[in-house]
Amino acid sequence: MEDSFKSKLGFSFFVLFIMFLLVGGYFLTKYLSSDDFSKKYNNKNTSEISYKIDEDKDYIYFINEKTISEKANLIYKDVVINIKGEEDLTESLEKENKENKNTIKYISKENLGNIEIPYNYDDLYTLYHRNYETYAFDKYVSLVIKDYTYSCYDLLTFKLAKSYVYDIESGKRLSNEELLKKFNKNMDDIINKIREGLNKSQTIDEGKEVIKIDDTLNNFTNYALYVNDFGKLCITYLVKSVDKDYNLSMEV
Repeated sequence: MEDSFKSKLGFSFFVLFIMFLLVGGYFLTKYLSSDDFSKKYNNKNTSEISYKIDEDKDYIYFINEKTISEKANLIYKDVVINIKGEEDLTESLEKENKENKNTIKYISKENLGNIEIPYNYDDLYTLYHRNYETYAFDKYVSLVIKDYTYSCYDLLTFKLAKSYVYDIESGKRLSNEELLKKFNKNMDDIINKIREGLNKSQTIDEGKEVIKIDDTLNNFTNYALYVNDFGKLCITYLVKSVDKDYNLSMEV
């Protein structure tokens, strides 16, 4: 008798539970499809803050493009960082680019006598040139700037690297220290990894090492950290060489 009562009681609770699920599901479905829920959901989405200055453009874009030499692939252009609060930086980079344009010298205007010119591209003698690279992954947007000198004697020689990395969810420019912390890296380990790679690629010319590894790493300040299109923290850095300096990039 007692077992029969427990069985009926258990069955009653089961029926009540099923009814609760059915009724609750009905009202939940009705609420999710209602105008009130739609308004709340849409208001939540549209309230997200955008840090773009111009919503119709990318976070980093280029203007005023001018080809100096197609043969030498030398193109000047101004970079615009389309993020609120970075207007002064955009203006500063534009000023630097203008100064680069003013460094152009032409072979025909130089008193070179009978000196042989190995690379006569559009009469260019020397100039200071800047290349840009942009990357985007998830919430990170990166701008990498590489500066070179150009000469009709030895073409491009790498001089300087710098970068600007942004968290577009906060509109904040991230420092190198913040990037290293976010990716759980430190400069000592990175420098050791670079040294290992340079040692492996070292070559000997007339009894001398071509790559100046100690000179490259002992005062390691000419580098740029950035996040690539695959979400990896990377570095571009100056390599000092017996021939001429150049740059390398690697994941860290």
